[in-house]
Amino acid sequence: MDDINFLKKLSFQRNYKSAISQKVSADDEDAVNRLFESDRGRIINSAAIRRLQQKTQVFPLEQNAAVRSRLTHSLEVQQVGRYISKTVLSDLKKKKLLEEYGLTERCDAFESLVEMSCLMHDIGNPPFGHFGEAAIQRWFSALLAPSYIFTEETPDPCRIKALQLTGNKKQDLFRRQLKQDLCSFEGNAQGLRMAHRLLKLNLTYAQVGSILKYTRGAYDLEPIPAEFDYLMKKPGYYWSEADFVSELTKKLDMERYCRFPLTYIMEAADDISYCIADLDDAAEKGIFTVEQLIDHLKAEWGEVKQGDLFEQTIMRAYNNISENHTRRIQQDQFFMYLRVNITGKLAYYSAQRFIQNLPEIYHGRFNSALLEDKSPEHRLLKVLKTVAFKHVFNHHEVEELELQGYRIISGLLDVYSPLLMMDRAEFSSLVEHNFHKHFFIETRLFHKLSNKHRLSYAEALEKVSATNESDKSILEFYYRARLIQDYISGMTDHYAYEEYRKFMVSN
Repeated sequence: MDDINFLKKLSFQRNYKSAISQKVSADDEDAVNRLFESDRGRIINSAAIRRLQQKTQVFPLEQNAAVRSRLTHSLEVQQVGRYISKTVLSDLKKKKLLEEYGLTERCDAFESLVEMSCLMHDIGNPPFGHFGEAAIQRWFSALLAPSYIFTEETPDPCRIKALQLTGNKKQDLFRRQLKQDLCSFEGNAQGLRMAHRLLKLNLTYAQVGSILKYTRGAYDLEPIPAEFDYLMKKPGYYWSEADFVSELTKKLDMERYCRFPLTYIMEAADDISYCIADLDDAAEKGIFTVEQLIDHLKAEWGEVKQGDLFEQTIMRAYNNISENHTRRIQQDQFFMYLRVNITGKLAYYSAQRFIQNLPEIYHGRFNSALLEDKSPEHRLLKVLKTVAFKHVFNHHEVEELELQGYRIISGLLDVYSPLLMMDRAEFSSLVEHNFHKHFFIETRLFHKLSNKHRLSYAEALEKVSATNESDKSILEFYYRARLIQDYISGMTDHYAYEEYRKFMVSN
């Protein structure tokens, strides 16, 4: 246990060094806590957090304020993460392990880092959630399909020559990596890109490490090692942030493919929160009654025995409903007790799993979620998720909204595709002069892109160190595609819907 030292792991340094952080001593607890408090301020006041109020949790474009947005969901995740953190620290204190693990002076930092990672965990999600992700992935996969781009015989009306194969093995590998990267849009990877590159929050290394949920680069073509298959099941970052992630892992003393320890708590808090919230929102929308929900849950759980976890959580919540109140109040009562009961059990269990597996978790080698085992707690979580999948996500209203969202994102990508069809010299001229006399449609589309995203594109090209023109063309196209992905994925559901309507209106 001697190698567990959170004083070293919870780095308060930043990528862009500030005069304040450079002068702070690791022994000055108050000063260190102020640096993490600065992270809180940067995150809470960021535009990405505000936009979460108009991004969907389950029901896109929902007008009922009682149904969760990404923001209200994230606030709930933040609270559960706080609960788990406090339980972990309290139990370690009882076992007199805080000092041994270097946490005596880092309890506030530990808790704050978890809370803010919970609040941030969805900032990279595009409009319409996972269907927005799927739309971006499939659109770019079709655009860069080998049969269309990579054959010499195929006419190239789109003039996307940057990703054509040349026979040079090194360049071919590079092209395949960047192609996979662009076709693997993922909300977690986009969240890290937003925090570091687009919003330029300049958070502490520990705070950024806390949101790096998956440890595989989107461009990585190598087979996934079995011992890290869970931690690498999705892309966690893009090629555009690979250098930063490499620096981050060194600063946080993380080995290749390993995860930052506090990320496990953020993940557990998210699992606990959304498995209850999705059912609550479905009841709010009238998809099922409380009684029908109980029947669905029982069908998945099987025989309910006295004193088992189902009886202690779900049935106890149901039995607490007062018959003297209206059905609406009964529903609210049920979900309040359900949330309290389930969170209490699963959060406590998550904290115990964190402590029991702390050596592996501290080093980021624990290849599982905290709530993924053969326990009754995992069984209960699985039941809640299964019922949501069968009776909420497969509901016709949800499916129609998801398909609508898919069409909107795909349609917007079609609208902005002319910017990807320009060759490098023409697009460079448009960027430099903010106008191109031969591309008036493209000029107007370019003007609609936000200054923040255009600046990120320009800064990326300034740092390109490629010496040959072929590699420069590859990278220019890559960053141009990132520009389009950044802009559209950063939209709220409502903004994307309104933009799509404007473009698709017929005369």
